[in-house]
Amino acid sequence: MARDLGRLRVKTVIVHEVPYHLATGASGEPVLSEVESPLTQDVRNFFKERIASSLGSAAYDVELDGSTTSPVPRLILDNLTSRKNGFVAMSQEMARHLYLCQKGNSPEGLLTVCEVTIGDQGGLAVLKLEKEEGARVELADTEGGRTLSVQHLHDLMLTERTKVFKVGLFVQTGDDRDSIEGSVCDTQRGYGGTVAHFFLEQFLGCRLREQPEITTKRFFDTTESFINDEIADPETKTRYQVALLAELNGTRDKVSIRAFANNNLDVDDRKPFMDRIEEARLPSTEFDKDNHLVRSRLRRIQIAFESGVSVLASPENIGEQVKIVTDSTNGQTTVEITDRLKRMNGRN
Repeated sequence: MARDLGRLRVKTVIVHEVPYHLATGASGEPVLSEVESPLTQDVRNFFKERIASSLGSAAYDVELDGSTTSPVPRLILDNLTSRKNGFVAMSQEMARHLYLCQKGNSPEGLLTVCEVTIGDQGGLAVLKLEKEEGARVELADTEGGRTLSVQHLHDLMLTERTKVFKVGLFVQTGDDRDSIEGSVCDTQRGYGGTVAHFFLEQFLGCRLREQPEITTKRFFDTTESFINDEIADPETKTRYQVALLAELNGTRDKVSIRAFANNNLDVDDRKPFMDRIEEARLPSTEFDKDNHLVRSRLRRIQIAFESGVSVLASPENIGEQVKIVTDSTNGQTTVEITDRLKRMNGRN
């Protein structure tokens, strides 16, 4: 999500204390603010700088997961669109859900929810921050209810030692779930070196928005796995593998998986293939192609036999210099190579 974070403005802030959650309940309950935190310019600047610096250094694009059981995508969508739920109630529900997700191996901290703008677009920032060890949140009574006082916010957060563990920023670009763009960073890297699983999936109810090279590699791996696991006939297996390499080596900058199946697979194989694609959560519509992670695997096809014999060939050689024939009576496959012998080498 490319955004000019220099244009970010903090409008509203609320802070809740969220301890880690033990099965015994011995860690205590969340301390929830009942109204928004009164803001000074120092506090606004603090949150703007921490959001911008965190996301500017190591952020990952994410999307709201429509299949999640987390309430957070629903709360984000409501806040950025219809606003049927109040800001305070929305943030309290987030804090309660974080408490349930945050087990004993996750540091306790402060959940901070900020309504922001970036230019003319509205947004919602969700931050998990640490607080000084041993410090307790002190709620001040205001006319509207209890909340963190400005001074206490200052004492808890406005120091160079304050760590922003995790930040999620969600920006409204339309009126539905799919039009909300998200970006998340995590200084306590989990989830394969990106974002902690509990924060990204369990709490936020999001998933990483894949980059084209990742989607391309997953399409290649999933299709190749399907060919080797589900297709018994060697000639059909070879034809499908050649088609896969031709698809990715072609000049089109997009791949349509459904079109690939319809154009290259036999009718009886199309549904099982698309079922495998669905299991892998790959898009059945077009995706941008980027061969960066699979380029070396697109140059040759390896034909491997049970005896340990292997043949390497370029895709364009299959059917020409390299012919594959299977005997239907005994299942034996013959690979016939017609070419001039160049050399032989010993290999490991």
